[in-house]
Amino acid sequence: MHRFYFESFYEDSEYIEFSKNISHQIINVLRMKNGDSIEVFNGKGLSGVAQINVITDIVSSEIISKKDVFDSSLKIDVYQSIIKNSKLELIIEKLVELGISSFTPVITERSQKKDIISLSENKINRLKKISIESAEQSGKFFIPEIRSKERFVDLFKERKLYNPIIFYESIDGAIGLNKINFDSYNNSTMSIFIGPVGGFSKNEINLSKNSGAKIVNIGETVLKSDTAAIVSCALIRYLIENNLS
Repeated sequence: MHRFYFESFYEDSEYIEFSKNISHQIINVLRMKNGDSIEVFNGKGLSGVAQINVITDIVSSEIISKKDVFDSSLKIDVYQSIIKNSKLELIIEKLVELGISSFTPVITERSQKKDIISLSENKINRLKKISIESAEQSGKFFIPEIRSKERFVDLFKERKLYNPIIFYESIDGAIGLNKINFDSYNNSTMSIFIGPVGGFSKNEINLSKNSGAKIVNIGETVLKSDTAAIVSCALIRYLIENNLS
């Protein structure tokens, strides 16, 4: 069944009227007809089945069933050092599949100036669009919040974080991911940080340590920033779901 994100889908919704863009996709791309069923979700845990009952330039459908879906008890907020925009798009697509709660691009000491400048609000909006498309295609019911860029230093100095974990390429002074007791994070939030090309600076590691962050290493292999983001979240999900921590 085809899935569509619809932000204004609520518990008391009886009908849905799709936008022109989605209506075009339903009519001209998918060639759907009156009486066909589609799945709708609001990105916040509410899903339903709707039946198309009016096809004009704007498609209208009647909600015939609803269900609430519960999210994981562990929320994962990802703080990704800014890298090339095209790589951020891939990261977003995959992290939505892995069920993260939020994504924040972070300006670090080694972030490239050109990448910081190019990550405009329009690019942030594109990342939001990609997150919706990824949720539609992967069967997810929750869409992470995509936030505007922040500075690494400000995040720690202003204490905006919950249970911060810094993924660091150096084994010295770092603990293995499997040494973390994820049960202690139950019904809580974990803030994970992924470094830029070249990794976090010593100043950033010291600042995060002094702020109570855990410094974590996932092995001797040095991963590229985009690979590290996907692998770290996948490992966390695996450890949680298999009670291996």
